[in-house]
This record gives sequence, structure tokens and C-alpha cells, in this order.
Amino acid sequence: MTSTQIRYFLAVAKYLNFSEAARSLYVAQSSLSRNISSLEAELGVQLFLRTKKYVRLTPAGAVWVKEFENFQKLMELARERAKHAELGQNAAIRIGMIEAQESENFLPKAISYLKTNYPEITISLMRGNFRDLREMLKSNAIDVALTLSFDVDAYMDQDIVFENFYESVGECVISKYHPLADKETICLEDLKDETLIIISPEISVGGYEALINLCHNHNFQPRRIQTASSVEHIMLLVESGLGFSVLDANCKLHNNHSVRFIRLIEDDRLKLVGVWHKDNLNPAIPLFINYLIQNME
Repeated sequence: MTSTQIRYFLAVAKYLNFSEAARSLYVAQSSLSRNISSLEAELGVQLFLRTKKYVRLTPAGAVWVKEFENFQKLMELARERAKHAELGQNAAIRIGMIEAQESENFLPKAISYLKTNYPEITISLMRGNFRDLREMLKSNAIDVALTLSFDVDAYMDQDIVFENFYESVGECVISKYHPLADKETICLEDLKDETLIIISPEISVGGYEALINLCHNHNFQPRRIQTASSVEHIMLLVESGLGFSVLDANCKLHNNHSVRFIRLIEDDRLKLVGVWHKDNLNPAIPLFINYLIQNME
């Protein structure tokens, strides 16, 4: 007796029609009939009365419907218990989120999924800048860092694994008093004579180089560069009219009314990634990462 035979039997019992049951299972009717016949032979009873006009359960078939339905419920319960047993009684996942990113597009959904399906998992959330997340992952203070893809190279000394899960676009950030502040879109080259405000390479070499390369790709070299220690520091300098920057559209600081986020004409994509240690066998990590990948792309 196989789980396939049981599934086929319950489908015929539901529809009382071999053709409809076969369609619902996406199998050939001949295969369905063979499996039912094999099951009847193994059980030593006839499960269905078949005529050209109808299909009906025999009294023995009606008994087996209840038994097999209970069996399926027990099997599903056992699968769930086994799955949860792998997590252990003290299951936990510690997630570090990059500063200034708006998380409502992905994180609450993933957390809700874990809490609903794996209520035994304890979830901790932390924020930090690029350097903070790298150091927290290195010291095992977090299990997963959610950061921007340009910073991944800085983790390579840690033997990490990473996966892209969310994509955003770059936007130019200027003071609301800037002459171009009323534009709906902007070309980065329009700002070639102004100061570029950029994350310090001490915080993220990848972030620093990515923005410099972006300017080069648009045919100019920034005339002046001022570095900042965080995204909030960048915003302070921009809102004070000291220069411009480029941040991603998912930045949660869009509600700062002292600056304007303007869509770049060039469609430059930025990716959020999950980063974790290759040797971290915490079973909650793949549950969390797989949900992000499958539901956020």
C-alpha cells in the first residue's frame, strides 16, 4: 500500500467518478484504475461498485475512507512535528537589518510567516550601518545580515553565503531648495559640478566605489567628494544644501521634507541580500531566507 494509492482512492471516493478523479489528480484514468485495483487486491475487499451509470462506495470502501482520511491527518501531523523537531526547543534567529532601509515591503511578511508556522522560533531584530552588520555577523551576534549587495565583497573573509531577495532603484537626493528640486526625473550628469556626498569607505568600501563608478558610467568625475559615517549623516549634509547623493528608492527617509528624492532617468538597480555564515547550520535560516526569495522577487 502506498500513499499514492491512498490519495487516488480518496479522490475517487470524493468524486465517485473515475474520469473526474483522474483529472483532479492530473493522471491518466488507466493509471488511476490500476492503482485502485492494486489497493483492493492488497486489502482483500472491493472498495467501489462500478457500473456504466455510476460508481459507489461499498460498505467496506466507506470504512476505509474514514480510516485513510484519519491516516492522512496523522501523517501530516507527524510531518509537521518532525519538521519542528529539527528546529529544537530553543530555536532562534537573530536578524540584522541595514540602517535606513524601509522593511515593510518584506520583513513583516517574513516574520509573520515564521511566527505562524514555527511559533517556537524566537526572533530578534537589530539595525546597524554596513560596518556594524559585518562585525555583528563576524562575532556571531546575528545569524543573518540584510544588507545591500555592493557591500557583500567586504564579507568575503568570513566564508559567507548570500542570496538576493529584493530589488530597488537608485534615486538622486538633493535639498528641497536646489534649483532642480521641482523636477520629476533627473540625469545624474546634471549634478557633475556639485559635491557628491557618499558613505565613507571605512563604513562600506563597496558603497563608496559603487557611487563613484555610477558617476563614471555617466561620463563624469565628481569634482568634490564629502564622506559621511551613515545614511542619516548623508541626509543631514544633503538637507543642509552641502551637496547631492544617490540612495535607493527603498530608503525609509523619504518622509524627510527637507530633501527631494528624484527618480534617475537611468534605471540603476540596487539589490538587498541576505548574508550568513556557510557553517551556520541554524535550521531557521533557510526557512527565513527561502521565504524572502520565493515571496519578494
